[in-house]
Amino acid sequence: MTRLTLLLPLALFACSSTEKDDTGGGTTTQTDACEVSVESTLPTTGAVDAYYRGDIEFVLSDPDATATIVTTIPGTQTVSADGLRVIWTLSEPLSPSTSYSATLQYCGGDATIDFTTSSLGTALENPDALVGNTYVLDLTAARIVEPPGIGAVLTGYLTTDILVGVTGVSATEIEMIGAIAVEDSNPPVQDVCEPTIDFPVADFSESPFFEIGPQDTTLSVAGFAITIGDLLISGTIAANGTYFDGGVLSGTIDTRPLVGLVDDSTNPDPNTICDLAVSFGATCVACPEDGEPYCLTLVADQIYAEQVDGLTLVEILEETCAQ
Repeated sequence: MTRLTLLLPLALFACSSTEKDDTGGGTTTQTDACEVSVESTLPTTGAVDAYYRGDIEFVLSDPDATATIVTTIPGTQTVSADGLRVIWTLSEPLSPSTSYSATLQYCGGDATIDFTTSSLGTALENPDALVGNTYVLDLTAARIVEPPGIGAVLTGYLTTDILVGVTGVSATEIEMIGAIAVEDSNPPVQDVCEPTIDFPVADFSESPFFEIGPQDTTLSVAGFAITIGDLLISGTIAANGTYFDGGVLSGTIDTRPLVGLVDDSTNPDPNTICDLAVSFGATCVACPEDGEPYCLTLVADQIYAEQVDGLTLVEILEETCAQ
């Protein structure tokens, strides 16, 4: 496992979905007076596999304070800090396998996207059959929204498969654990010399959608105790249970326990990883527990994971890991 992989352990869950390529412009009518253009949209116009809980986004070439999304879909509009992403956040999930439309009115005219949601959100065929299922995350196609600028670099180093297993299901909750796969194993096999990750119990009251957290969580990765503030992991399991998709992961990572990964000196500088993050265009923020500026905010979406046939994860404690 590479050191950069361990620097941002939560990114191990970041991956794109079957809706991962929903970028590209919609139908645009533009005036000559405006130099702003719509660079891409999420979903694309004509998409037939849009995520029923996903944001609608228009990415602009330049900021435009007049840009406004018009749609019959209930939700609210926000704009990214750089002014380039105009976002419509749903106030309630869309219906599976249903057509929708949204239009961006901006200085260049109107840009319209027409799309259809995928089947995700359809009721599970057999919820009890999920217990024992293990899913492998495709790390190479991650969309990491925060920290900005680091996604393309980080995903090039995410070469170790991460596994997520279901250990229990009820009408309102689902329990999961995480594990590392043996390097280069195909199909993936659990590495029993790495302790499993015991996630908080997930809310499953809106099945097939699950949501872990937000909850402060401490994970053990390669002997390092990593504190994640307000850890949130969510996704939707397909009706037949063979994959989950449309996931979002967010949290605030305290980088201080990870300094030893890049500086094994006697008195390492606690700013080491924050200084490294700056080179990727990211900035550390105040940590919730003590206000010290050593935390990185991570937001990843479009998480996808496919079931590994015949593999059930086994809980491994660090002190009992087979060597």
